[in-house]
Amino acid sequence: MVAQHPVAGKPAKGNEVPPVSYLKWYIPRLKEMRPHNLSFSGLQFPWELGEFEDVWKNHRGPGVDDREIVSGMYDVPVENILLTHGATQAISIAISAASRGGKVAVEMPSYGPLSQTARILGLETIVVRREPGINEWTINREEWESVLSQVDLLMICPQLNPVGWTYTDSDRRWLLSKCKEKDVRIISDEVYSGADRNWVPFFKESEDCVSISSFTKIHGLGEIRYGWMIASKEIIQNAENTFHNLAGIMSSPVIRIANRVKDRLNEPVELIEYYREKNLPVLENVLRRLGIEWTAPPYGVFGAFRIPNVNTMQMIDTIGKEHGLLAVPGCMFDSGLEEWLRVGWSIDPESFAKAAEVLEIVIRTAMDIT
Repeated sequence: MVAQHPVAGKPAKGNEVPPVSYLKWYIPRLKEMRPHNLSFSGLQFPWELGEFEDVWKNHRGPGVDDREIVSGMYDVPVENILLTHGATQAISIAISAASRGGKVAVEMPSYGPLSQTARILGLETIVVRREPGINEWTINREEWESVLSQVDLLMICPQLNPVGWTYTDSDRRWLLSKCKEKDVRIISDEVYSGADRNWVPFFKESEDCVSISSFTKIHGLGEIRYGWMIASKEIIQNAENTFHNLAGIMSSPVIRIANRVKDRLNEPVELIEYYREKNLPVLENVLRRLGIEWTAPPYGVFGAFRIPNVNTMQMIDTIGKEHGLLAVPGCMFDSGLEEWLRVGWSIDPESFAKAAEVLEIVIRTAMDIT
């Protein structure tokens, strides 16, 4: 069975365009409705928004600026913001707006669109990796500096998918300094970082940084595809031109729903913290009984751990399916993670406890086989 990780390399067009293999693997299994689902990378928040009699009406009018919601969240001027239909669209628009035509460094492990979109836009990509330490995942500075000397753009996801760890303070400072020294712009996919109440967007560190996020992962509103990018006025103007050419204008129903929830954005974060308090000890006990060493990332809704000598994709597709368990193999995010498994804990504690029992049975069975 071949790993389905993202692929870097030369520009891609036609039948060379790489698939998002994770989605090709995940969507059919999600449709199976396995009863013990630990696959979610975002919060499943129970929004109750009432009726929208005017949801289809044009939301535009004098004195209205759709960007004010994001401006208030980050305390940045609206002129530094572009709204997009989700973070995935923001990635492609940000690359188009910030690129100066050179090669692009892409951080792995990662979700496919973050590391593959530049190739579709005609740019060559080079991989940089964070590596597992005792707890955190860290930058190999010698390797990163070598790659940063060859590129003019860097794509990162600070809260690393699938493991959930963000940069150490030291690595973050080093990265910002080194990119400034080498004149490399940074596009930072921060869709998971809203769970950290102390998070500082990369844009606030430098005007050569672009911060991207959405209401999908932390706020549980993926259905409305409400995303944004924050950048310098120059990059935002480039991005606006690109957006108008590719997408026209934002959807009125999307804006109206976003305005309905804007004063309740703290509720999902509070629920994430509650789920962590209740569910993480359960997961830690399961892994301890299995003899698997793991430290939970300090915030967020998912993490990943290594199961020695077990191919986790095979495990989920065989033993996992038999027991109604769904979790995500690490091989979906990079080569070398075939023994890693991503588990999400953003579900109610009763359901999580039942799923954790099944998870223990599935892993123990797989370990006994090997």
